[in-house]
Amino acid sequence: MFDGNGKILNAGWLGTRNYNLLKNSTLDKTQLNKIQEVVLSSGTVTSHFRTLLIKVPTTNTNPMYRGNYVLILENVDADLLAISSFRKALLVTLVFFWILAIAVAYFLSRSSMKPIIQSWRRQRDFSANAAHELRTPLTVIQNQLEYMLTKPKDQVMTQIDEISTALGEVKHLKTLTNRLLVLARSDSGTIQINRQSVDLEPWFDGILKPYAEIATSQQKAFNPVVKLSGQGRIDTDFIRQLMVILLDNAIKYTPPTGTVTVRVTRSHDNLHLEVADTGAGIADDDKVRVFDRFYRTDQSRNSKTGGNGLGLAIAKWIVDQHRGRITVRDNHPKGAVFSVTLPIN
Repeated sequence: MFDGNGKILNAGWLGTRNYNLLKNSTLDKTQLNKIQEVVLSSGTVTSHFRTLLIKVPTTNTNPMYRGNYVLILENVDADLLAISSFRKALLVTLVFFWILAIAVAYFLSRSSMKPIIQSWRRQRDFSANAAHELRTPLTVIQNQLEYMLTKPKDQVMTQIDEISTALGEVKHLKTLTNRLLVLARSDSGTIQINRQSVDLEPWFDGILKPYAEIATSQQKAFNPVVKLSGQGRIDTDFIRQLMVILLDNAIKYTPPTGTVTVRVTRSHDNLHLEVADTGAGIADDDKVRVFDRFYRTDQSRNSKTGGNGLGLAIAKWIVDQHRGRITVRDNHPKGAVFSVTLPIN
């Protein structure tokens, strides 16, 4: 409480501790009836107050206050501390969620871009591998033709080896381009499976019959076992292509006097197909990648087999399109067994 000259009138009521702090307040009549923020200090103690200065009317019944000025002070240190803590918590929360938002955005962008990146990498690898595979037969054909041009007066019989080599590479090139076309169409999703009902046993017998003659001509044993009954719904074109791939590989990698065994059975609504050979087999490390495009095991990377690493990739695609499963395992004592299970209902 101040008098008109700014003297504190109630110092005795305030106590020594409070008075040492509050005595630094002064009377400012220009701030009458206004709420203000003030900071008072006493030694090492600093406090913040919200103040309101009022003038007590002369008609007040209390003579102590009558006609004097009263400064009402409310300590706001706790409020300011709470606001400061809130600001710090808000800042930490904003920084945390900002970092979290960036991490989530990064994860989502990587997840959404992953199929695109994988598609781009597959396209890049496909183009590079296709170019590499096409270059070899084209080079052989060019070399053979250039060699024959150096002897224009020779008869066909004298150049039979060169012609046979060129024709063999043409056949290999045709097979390669057809398989590349199948894979390209499979990636674009333009190929549709066309299931139709067929009488299973005679249909598979018709596919296997020519391979018995091929194996015999190469001094290899061919043992087909077909135990099927009734009809099933399959895409005959693709299943025929699947059989051709597996049988070609089995005969190709089986040495003379070796044996190729084919077993086709039915279990309820599933077709089970096994093609076993007695060749060099497939290493465990290669089994997990043998269905990858352009992947070839060390045993098949030679000019005799003429493999391009696409057949088994197409075989797996055909099986996947039929919602089936294809696996490879060892054929004891040597060789490999490819097993296929397809729903035919």
